Amino acid sequence: MLKLYARLAGKSIRLALRGWPAAVVLPIYATLLVIAAGQTAQLGLVGGFLLSFVAAFLISSYLHLVWMAVAGRKITFADLRDSFMAHFWDVISVMFATWIIQLLVSTVTGSAGDRGKIIAVLVDLTMVVFFNPVPELIYLSGGRVRSFGLLMEAGRFISAHWPEWLAPSALMAAVILAPSGLLNPGPLAVKLLMFQQLFSLEGLTSAVLRFPLWLAPLLLLFITWGMVFRGLLYDELVSRVRRPRPWP
Repeated sequence: MLKLYARLAGKSIRLALRGWPAAVVLPIYATLLVIAAGQTAQLGLVGGFLLSFVAAFLISSYLHLVWMAVAGRKITFADLRDSFMAHFWDVISVMFATWIIQLLVSTVTGSAGDRGKIIAVLVDLTMVVFFNPVPELIYLSGGRVRSFGLLMEAGRFISAHWPEWLAPSALMAAVILAPSGLLNPGPLAVKLLMFQQLFSLEGLTSAVLRFPLWLAPLLLLFITWGMVFRGLLYDELVSRVRRPRPWP
């Protein structure tokens, strides 16, 4: 696996530099999301739905740009314009599915007191692990699966490849979170939840807006490199015909 990581890491550098617009849009999208959150905060449930649609547009755009970087394609302004709808419905379907899951969990555990809170955290941790490759599934599956089907596909992928996939993802998350000040000492469960949030636009927004200004360009390129690496690794793992090799 280490040889595979090294090969994909080198390839990811070249592709990330070619796909540099994916790094440039991150702070812009983070700022837009913060502005949208402020504008919709007073609208209650309607505001929440509006914010979700804004987030879906931005996530769709970002994932499409990452897909183009993974594919080695040059990103143009026309690509940026078309990116907002490229995966919009896929993103909305996943957001709806996770909202349903969280709603059911909160309904079941709401009256269970402290025990209910523990169960809710355990469910969140399970989602951290099994839903981690959702971004890659969205832009690499070509709309083949959506909503709960996509979440189930992510779970099957993790069940088959969890050591190879989660180890580099956790390392990348630690590198990004450390300079943002979000990687604070605390229980392992809290750190795992923070890692998962990093692979959402909201989590990236929190991290990006906390980056030291002098370090921000390098970290933005690192995020792009990391996302490209994940895309290449996902494609490599699912294309294997034989069973995954034992770890390490």
